[in-house]
Amino acid sequence: MEERKEKNFEFTLKLNDHIVVQRLFNVFGYNEKAPNSMDFKYVIDDNLNIITHSLKNKTMDFMTLNQAKYDADPSFDQNHNNDVFKLIVKANGKQIAYREFNGNIYPSTVRYSVDIREHIYKIITSIQKTLSSKNDALELTYLNHKLA
Repeated sequence: MEERKEKNFEFTLKLNDHIVVQRLFNVFGYNEKAPNSMDFKYVIDDNLNIITHSLKNKTMDFMTLNQAKYDADPSFDQNHNNDVFKLIVKANGKQIAYREFNGNIYPSTVRYSVDIREHIYKIITSIQKTLSSKNDALELTYLNHKLA
């Protein structure tokens, strides 16, 4: 009988050093080579795009509702903080993925009230599927270099 490998994983989105969202999850059939695959890189990049797209949509809604204020003052709802979003994935406490992006391009109201709950299921599921993929389903080379 095949042994089920399970590890504890963590997905965290931070704004500076403040946790915006954090989820713990398991990956059954974890493949140790998967975090070093191009597939995992693509999944993390896709998840980052989901988050930035959500922030962009909320920014457009906010700016539309406050168009007159922006016409009067283009710096409306901006502050001088240097805000950075950080996306982190950990396996048993060890960081296996990290991305960061500039938060200053979003109005203060949007970046300080991030809500990505509607996307969490898709984000976590895509990570789980990739990390449990078999070696023959993973892209483990890049420009003739072995990644794992």
